[in-house]
Amino acid sequence: MPRGRPRKIEPKDALKTAMHTLWERGYDRTSMADLVSATGMAKPGLYANLGDKDEIFQKALRLYQEEIGAALVNHLVNSPETLKQSLRTALRGVLHAKEGSGLPEGCFIVNNSFACSAQSQQLKQALKDLNFERRDAFLLRLRRAETEGELPDSTDINAIADFFAGQAAAISSMAQAGLSLTELDKMIEVSLSVLPEDPPRGGAQG
Repeated sequence: MPRGRPRKIEPKDALKTAMHTLWERGYDRTSMADLVSATGMAKPGLYANLGDKDEIFQKALRLYQEEIGAALVNHLVNSPETLKQSLRTALRGVLHAKEGSGLPEGCFIVNNSFACSAQSQQLKQALKDLNFERRDAFLLRLRRAETEGELPDSTDINAIADFFAGQAAAISSMAQAGLSLTELDKMIEVSLSVLPEDPPRGGAQG
């Protein structure tokens, strides 16, 4: 019997699958053969629609930002929650895979920032820029908290922004290493303990 026509694979579906593969395996440990196998798209078709490995990785970064990263950053900066709760939500945002989303462990950006020895300088810079964007989001939220009286005027918000950006990376790495959600939540709560106590409200206390 004649074989049926192969199922057509849409480039957008192939890119999403490629993103998950690069997220789970990392750039260094993912080959074009891995991407061909994961997407089910023939190698010539994959090159024609998505490009080489570097181009696919760049497109996967953009897709991650559009579908996941931008929403996390926007929520952190504009959250109506208290400072502590908004930071808790942001740190828990890197644990979405632990909560049944079907996504790989950790953060796509952080995972690949730590495993990028074979990447081009352009890709390393793209990852660096996205990590700075995350740091700047923490800084914007802390600046707002300072303006709204949630932090003492003497607070070094730049240092705290650096700290929480670093904690997000550490928590992502530990999630990828297999720590349980309970253990990761404990890490988050310890991180939040560095925040200065809220300044007194309603005048000086006697």
